[in-house]
Amino acid sequence: MFPSIQLSDYHVSRDTGFLLENPQEYLPEYFEPWNRLAKCMPDLVSSHSMREAVKEMPLLDYSKLAGYRQKRLAHMQLVLITSGYLWQEGDAGVVQRLPECVAVPLWHVSNILGLKPVISHPALCLANWKYTKDQGDIEVLYTVPGGSDSVWFFKVTCFVEMAFAKGVQAVQNVLDGVLEDDNVKVTAGLSGLTETVGNMQSAMKRMHEHLSSDTFYNTVRPYLGGWGGPSSPLPDGLIFEGVSEEPVQVVGGSAAQSSTLQLTDLLLGVTHSPDKQTFLDEMRNYMPPAHKQLLVDVMNMPRKLTFMVEDSEDTNLTTAYNKCLTALTQFRSYHVQVVTKYVVSASKKENRENSHLANKGTGGTDLLPFLKALRDDTKKKVNL
Repeated sequence: MFPSIQLSDYHVSRDTGFLLENPQEYLPEYFEPWNRLAKCMPDLVSSHSMREAVKEMPLLDYSKLAGYRQKRLAHMQLVLITSGYLWQEGDAGVVQRLPECVAVPLWHVSNILGLKPVISHPALCLANWKYTKDQGDIEVLYTVPGGSDSVWFFKVTCFVEMAFAKGVQAVQNVLDGVLEDDNVKVTAGLSGLTETVGNMQSAMKRMHEHLSSDTFYNTVRPYLGGWGGPSSPLPDGLIFEGVSEEPVQVVGGSAAQSSTLQLTDLLLGVTHSPDKQTFLDEMRNYMPPAHKQLLVDVMNMPRKLTFMVEDSEDTNLTTAYNKCLTALTQFRSYHVQVVTKYVVSASKKENRENSHLANKGTGGTDLLPFLKALRDDTKKKVNL
């Protein structure tokens, strides 16, 4: 019997899924300059005083951070400060060097956590939330320029992760059932996962309630970008003063940095073309290491769900499998619609000085062809 994969061993919570449980909002008093600049980042950027504030910030000792949650919060605060510092004046006014007071602690905290030193899904989603006092809703802890629209964007992103969290037991049932060759358990797990993917789509639909495409494209999105590469305003990358004079290149935040759909693909045996998979594999390097390891271990499972379905004459199992694939196909089709509204159509209107992101994801992909290819790859698996 091969060892089972227990999601709880990979920092996946039965209550919050891939979201960090009980993230902290403020660091201890010693780190108050980070607390203040990260919280005030949108206002400082709007008043064009972010860079001045950063230059006045002291170089703090990151080794005084205690525990995992403090380090995740420090990482989030420092990548927010970095984003405001870099993009305050748009593409045309970007700077090539990150001051030591931010660069040194960000570099080392990122290395300790195994995260990239840039705004990413683990920072601005997975560690950027808390329950309201009555536990009936969630609140966003930090945001970028864009006012209530920006807050809503991050909140809905958390809603999607929360929707997946409610299906963690279903995923565990699929993993266990495949290992145990238990058709009933796998069928039940797939049914639960189908419902979960549908709930994720319903959560994503809420984006339209309070997020305008103009505000997202022109105000929010530029601060989610990375740096480096021929289309970047910083083609060589960003120099981290006090760390190295060698520029660093990283992509920005991307939905592909969420482990939810990558895990679902691996469970269902959905495969993508080598170029698409290369990008998805690169996005795993932006995930918390435990989540990345989960994907590797599921990929290397000695028994595969697809083989189980192919070899089985159990119509209930086959039907449940195809329904799950159909739900995932529908989710990806809806994602194409959302991206068309908030990025592709918005890019055709006049916008601020951030043209390098037109029609591309903040992760660097050509958005619509990439997303449609993932959708089509999923659809091909139906009626296995």
